[in-house]
Amino acid sequence: MEIQVPNPEKVRTLSVRLLREDCAAGTSIKPEYAPEGRRNTLRQGEWPGVEGAELYIGQIYSSTPSWVSFVEEQAGAQSDRLLASGAGAVVFLPVGARTMAICFGHIHLALQDDAFERQFGLKVTLNSVPRDGLRTLDLATPDAVTFQKRVQASKDSDLQEFGVDMLRDLARVAGGTPTDTQFARFLAGRDSLSITCKVGSDDLLEKCEQILAVYESNDYKQRFAWIDNMQVVRDKATLEQLDLKLFNALGALRHGRESALHMAPPEVVNYEEGNLLHYNGFGSGGTDFHSLSIEDYVSELNRCGFDGTIDEIHEKHYVRTKVASSDTFKEHWKVYQCFTFETTLGAGDSRNSYVLFSGGWYCIQRDFKRQVEERFAQIPKVNIIGPTECQNERELIAKLIETRPDLLCLDQVKINPRGVRYANIEPCDFFSDAKQFIHLKDGHSSGPISHLWAQGVVSAEALVSDPDFRKKLRDVVKERRRSVLALLPVVDARVRRSEYTVVFGIMRKPYRNGDLDLPFFSKVSLQAAVDRIDQLDIPVALEIIAKPASDRAGEEDMGGAEAVDLCDDE
Repeated sequence: MEIQVPNPEKVRTLSVRLLREDCAAGTSIKPEYAPEGRRNTLRQGEWPGVEGAELYIGQIYSSTPSWVSFVEEQAGAQSDRLLASGAGAVVFLPVGARTMAICFGHIHLALQDDAFERQFGLKVTLNSVPRDGLRTLDLATPDAVTFQKRVQASKDSDLQEFGVDMLRDLARVAGGTPTDTQFARFLAGRDSLSITCKVGSDDLLEKCEQILAVYESNDYKQRFAWIDNMQVVRDKATLEQLDLKLFNALGALRHGRESALHMAPPEVVNYEEGNLLHYNGFGSGGTDFHSLSIEDYVSELNRCGFDGTIDEIHEKHYVRTKVASSDTFKEHWKVYQCFTFETTLGAGDSRNSYVLFSGGWYCIQRDFKRQVEERFAQIPKVNIIGPTECQNERELIAKLIETRPDLLCLDQVKINPRGVRYANIEPCDFFSDAKQFIHLKDGHSSGPISHLWAQGVVSAEALVSDPDFRKKLRDVVKERRRSVLALLPVVDARVRRSEYTVVFGIMRKPYRNGDLDLPFFSKVSLQAAVDRIDQLDIPVALEIIAKPASDRAGEEDMGGAEAVDLCDDE
């Protein structure tokens, strides 16, 4: 066997992870892949020259490709045994008081994700890359509807060119060229770090020492301070409390009650591939679904009579997917990684807001929260509708039609602006005698509150900029209540914008202390909508409409935590 001589001048790309301080190398390997495990795929050895270093190496999988049977239908059985296979290895290196994992091939399939530090690769990258050295950014907005985007530049570019909303966006992956090109030629990372650099197998420890030093720096705060708006939660006691609230929210859905818990892919997905998915790990069998849905997952839990704990969900429940080009379902994500959920812990000044996204809990940083709350407080609050006994938006609209002659119902009215056939803009739900365009939504319904903000913005923009929209609106109002025409802007004249107000009315259950409020990220997305309407010089106001808390049996709690509003109550 030929002995390979280390070449420190060769440029290589390494995949590096940082083991959590409370985890050991051996326990970071999934049991079935470990030596003497069910698959028995990895063998353990030493890494010479570094005391305490461990090597795990082996064939991770080997199977016949799914397309072989299709070919053999016409061409007959093939004499060669065709296999798709993947090998992998991981070197665990003690680096100071920490342990790093250098990963090769398909070893990620055999590793426990929870054994490694979250955002390790992201922090190393942002500590190293200047603001104008970015090449790629993955961003997510963990609201009631989760938006994810990947923005890539053809050359190193400044942060402002990536369209980051620093109030709403959570950085998921970053990549770029570091200031110190002796340290690395290129870096990219989220939880793991991809580093392209000059390194030989015998100076791996030195490179890892450099990486750890960069990780422990806080240089990123000077250039990317918004990253800390949401900070990873690591305290075990806090995580247990948050997981309990998550479990209660899931329980509420299983009992037909309301919750803001939903599911979203934990990463950018290529939908062009097409796929089917299964929820597995609790005896659910092979029911096919076409997209992630909390309703489908809950239905499967109930169908199978699942009565386990949040720990079982965390460890054993998986989403398995099959792309159109394959015949087999493969483990893709943990179900827990697909949950998106916003909640709070504490009360008063010690109350903190948290969001679960992509398998990790994030705490909303206090200064960021204060900034959002201060801006929210500046939005005028009105009392047009007042508290209601109606349970949902449809009941409220029907009630207002009966009892409020000062409000003209325009619910379900759809108007297309000039040159557009299928925009179907809804001008508002009610137009008041005080020239208020009132947009209503049940804040506990399945649809996200952010849709209401968007409706208000689009309607206001059309009102100001499109004479054809104004004409069609006047035509509708003329048919319904001719006397209101005098309150609307004329078609061909400039709109007197200050005379009108966009009002967002949100139905919400009161918290247990009687307060009415919105989820934190709904406030964040509201500010973006208010800013856009402000640019039109149209006033904006908000009314939070108190709706009844359900008196159904068992509504109080499941497992000892509050459940009247499992989204964010205390």
